Amino acid sequence: MGYASTSGTSLFDHPSGLASDGSNLILVDRGNNRILVWKTAPTSPTTAPDFVLCQQNNTSTTSGNSLSQCNWPSDAIVTSTGKLLVADSDNFRILVWSTMPTSTGTSASYAIDLGADAWPWGIWSDGTRVVASMAGKSRLSFWNTFPTTGSESPSFSIDGSASTCIGTPRGLVSNGTVLMTGDHNGKCGEDKGIHVYTTFPTSATTKPNYMIVPGDSNYAWPMGTFDRTTGIAYLLSKTLEEFTSFPATKPTGKQLASNTDFEGGDGGDVEIVNGYMYITEYNGNRISVFKGIPSATATPDFYLGLASTTITKPVENPLKTNYLITNPQVATLDGAMAINSDFNRAIYVWKKIPATSGAKPDLVWSMQNQNDPNPLLAMDFQPDSSDTGKLDGKSIYAAAGEKTFVVWEGIPTSKTSVPILNIKDSIGTVTFNEHLRVAVDDKYFYILDGGAKKIYVWLGLPTGKTDSPDFTLTAGANRIRSDGKYLVAASLYNQPHILIWSVSTLKAGAEPTGKVAYTMNLPQDAISVGDALYVADTSFHRVLYWSSITAAMSGTAPDAFVGTGTSTSDLRPGQSETEFRWPASLWIENGYLWVGERKFGHRIFRYNLS
Repeated sequence: MGYASTSGTSLFDHPSGLASDGSNLILVDRGNNRILVWKTAPTSPTTAPDFVLCQQNNTSTTSGNSLSQCNWPSDAIVTSTGKLLVADSDNFRILVWSTMPTSTGTSASYAIDLGADAWPWGIWSDGTRVVASMAGKSRLSFWNTFPTTGSESPSFSIDGSASTCIGTPRGLVSNGTVLMTGDHNGKCGEDKGIHVYTTFPTSATTKPNYMIVPGDSNYAWPMGTFDRTTGIAYLLSKTLEEFTSFPATKPTGKQLASNTDFEGGDGGDVEIVNGYMYITEYNGNRISVFKGIPSATATPDFYLGLASTTITKPVENPLKTNYLITNPQVATLDGAMAINSDFNRAIYVWKKIPATSGAKPDLVWSMQNQNDPNPLLAMDFQPDSSDTGKLDGKSIYAAAGEKTFVVWEGIPTSKTSVPILNIKDSIGTVTFNEHLRVAVDDKYFYILDGGAKKIYVWLGLPTGKTDSPDFTLTAGANRIRSDGKYLVAASLYNQPHILIWSVSTLKAGAEPTGKVAYTMNLPQDAISVGDALYVADTSFHRVLYWSSITAAMSGTAPDAFVGTGTSTSDLRPGQSETEFRWPASLWIENGYLWVGERKFGHRIFRYNLS
C-alpha cells in the first residue's frame, strides 16, 4: 500500500453502503474511493468482485471529481429500472449510471450537484422518486420525478431544526412507504439513532414519527435494509435487529445473531440477496455473511475481506492486522518511532524510524491494561497526544489523553519496558478535568488540561503523584507543542487560532506573546522549529508553513501550503500523493516533516524539508 493504492479488491478500507438489483452485490469501499461489484452476489469467501467503479484498476485508490471517479463515497442504491446511484460525499454530488455498468472504470452518465458542503451520506430511489441525505447541510432533499440531467432542483427539502428533528442526517432506508434516516445529532431528544417516517414524507414540514436508538449509546445510528421478498426490515448498530413492521408507536426490534460481535461503526449496512444476508462492519473492515436470515444466536457462515477463509476468535480485523492507524500522533527519539492512536487505544513502536512505505511496527502497546499487577503498567485511556525530549538527564517519551499521562525513559521498544510515571486523575494539588495533552522541551514538562483550560508546567520532569506544577498558564487550547524556544498551542476557541509564548519568559499566568489568526478551519496541531511554524489546517485539508513566527503573528499569509494538490483554492479533502484528508498531527525530526491524517483519513506522510 502506498500514497493512494491498495493490494487489490480483497482488502477494504472502512466499507460502508451495500446495494443490489436482486442478483448482484455492490459495496461502497469508502476509504478506497471505489465501488466494488459482484455480478452475482458471492456465496463463498474466495469470490472476488467482478469489476470496480470510480477507479481504472483493482489497486488504485486515488480520489477525483470526474464522472469516472469518487471522493469518499458513502452509499449506493440500484433502482427497479436498473439505474445505479452513488452518494459521492466529498464531491457533494450523487453519481448516476443510467444503466447498470458492467466493467471497471465505467463513467457515470451524469451527476446531481448538491452544492458546496452538502456532504451526502445517504441515497435512495425507486426509479421515480429520489431522496438524498446531506449531513453538511442538515437536510433531506426529495425529487418526486427522477432527475434526468442532474440540474433539476428538488421538489422539496426537509431542513434540520427542532421542529423537524433532523440534525446531521446519514444513511437512508426505505421500502417506498416507510422512510428512515440515520442521524448523528438529532434535535428531538436522542442524538444518535434512526428517524422513522411511517408514511413517506410529502412536504418540507414533515416530522418523523419516532427515533430508534442503538442499545448502546456508544455505538452509531442503526442502518440496514428491507428484505425485498418478505418486507421485513433489518437494522444494524452494535446489534442486528429485526422489525416486522413500523406502526404508529415505536416498535421493539428482535435481536438476531447475538453470538456475533459486530463492529459496525459509522458506515454499517445490511443487504439481502438470493437467500444470503450481507452486513458491512465499518470498524471491523469486513463483510459478514449469513446463509439465510440469521437465528437469534447465529454466527456468520463466512466473511469477505479477510486474509484467511478460516474464521478465528476473535475474528480478524484487517485494520489491525494491516496496521491502518486511526488518528495517529507521531513522535521520534534516538532513532526510534512511536505512533499513538486514541481510537485504537494503542501505541505502535518501530525500533528504527521507517524509511519505506508500509513498514510494519515491531510491537504494539495496548493502553487497556487496567488489571496489570504493576501499577506503572495498569492503565486504560485513549492516548491522543505524545512528545519526546530530554529532561533531568533522561531521554523521555510521554503520552497523554483523557485524564491520564504516562512517561517512559525512551520510546518503549521492548515489551519489558516499564513507565517511570503513570499519573491518572490528579497530581499534587491538581485534579484533572479532561482532554490531557503533553509537551516536552529541554527545560519544562507541560500538561494541557483542555477541559480546565489550564497548562500545568513543571521545571523538569514531575517526580511523582504528589508533585504539583511549578506554575500554571490559563489558555483555551486543544493541543500544545514546545521546541524550547516557543510554546505553541492550537486553539479552536473564539475562532480557530494559534497561541504563541516565548519559553524564556514563561511564568505563572504568563499571557501569550501573540497569536496567529490567519483563516483556518479546525486546526488540530501546530509545531514550531526555530523561527518556523507549521499548522495542520485540518478541515481545509492542508498544512500551512511560515518561515517566520513573527511574520505569522503579524498577519502575513503562509509562505507555503502543503497537501492542496493542483489548486490552493480547492479546500476539499482528497486522497493522492499531493492531497490530504483531514491532516491533524505534525512532527519534525532530522529535516523531515511527518503529517498524520485523522478521522476519515488513515495515512501518515513524510516530507523531506530540504
